[in-house]
Amino acid sequence: MNILECIAKAKADKVKSLDLSDKHLRLLPPELFELESLEELKLDENLLVELPEEICQLKNLRNLSVSENDLMMLPDSLCELSKLENLYLGYNSLSEIPETLGKLIHLQKVNIARNQLLDLPDSIGNWVNVTKLSLHDNMLSAIPEAMGKLCNLSKLYLDNNDLVSLPSSLSQMDKLEILMASGNKLAAIPESFGSFKNLRELVLDENEIEYAPASLADCKTLQILSLVSNPLVGDLPKSLTGKPGLRIET
Repeated sequence: MNILECIAKAKADKVKSLDLSDKHLRLLPPELFELESLEELKLDENLLVELPEEICQLKNLRNLSVSENDLMMLPDSLCELSKLENLYLGYNSLSEIPETLGKLIHLQKVNIARNQLLDLPDSIGNWVNVTKLSLHDNMLSAIPEAMGKLCNLSKLYLDNNDLVSLPSSLSQMDKLEILMASGNKLAAIPESFGSFKNLRELVLDENEIEYAPASLADCKTLQILSLVSNPLVGDLPKSLTGKPGLRIET
């Protein structure tokens, strides 16, 4: 069954989920956007360089996965998929995210890892329902303060970027449990990180951190602090090394 036959059958059956992964697609046929009942669309492992503006016609999409393609840009019309909950764009060549994607306020899981992102728009602060955000293996040099507004985020992955600092506003994310930011150029840990309410794991290996703030001991839920391969100077604060239930790796 070729692609057009597959889409025609999906339309006739009014399917809610369609998997067109690994079909060597370079372009998406316009017939695809007639599948108004679709709630899940998988386009992983193809050869797509872009998504057409017509993607917005799939108004009922809740899950969209376009990982492992050659995407270089995203259409502004993507923001019209107002029901979208899960967006997977890992392993592409994206250098930026449109400001308009901030309108996708029902997103819960977002993966844009292993791209070429240079920065992030402030509008991602509108993703207040996101619980897991994967941005590792990009080229980010900064994280916007607005990210601190992600009040439901529990897992944040920022490994292997070019970050020189983390915004103190991250500590406002009351539900954050895991923060991974190894393989960056971080010179310090914000004092405010001691005010995290639910942080369990803070992994900052392979950075340029010389000191760990004593304020981290105020983070009552912290179980793992990993600072392996950092140029630490002197001993860590006794308030940290003597903290019950905290495992420190250096």
